[in-house]
Amino acid sequence: MVWLNAIRMNVSPIEAIVKVDDTIDGIREGLAAGCWTVAVARTGNYTALEEQQLASGDEAEIDKRVAHAYSILVDSGAHYVIDSVADLMPVIDDIERRLRAGEKP
Repeated sequence: MVWLNAIRMNVSPIEAIVKVDDTIDGIREGLAAGCWTVAVARTGNYTALEEQQLASGDEAEIDKRVAHAYSILVDSGAHYVIDSVADLMPVIDDIERRLRAGEKP
């Protein structure tokens, strides 16, 4: 899907694309395509809590779920793992820095 979207949007090179996802399969797709990958842990599938639950739930249980999500997503090979998409801009800045330095995913 990443490649198809890149072709349809006429975006290149592929290493300029950042794939943001909250699943192992989504991260693997980005890695296989040659993109930078950013996994979303706290607000993603593996934590499986709604915004209200995150805001008012049992902190120990939330921390346990978030740690589990981070573990899964780090193990998936994601270049970065963040709490939510609200944390994405500093990652984009770092990826831009790395691209300027000649790094590729």
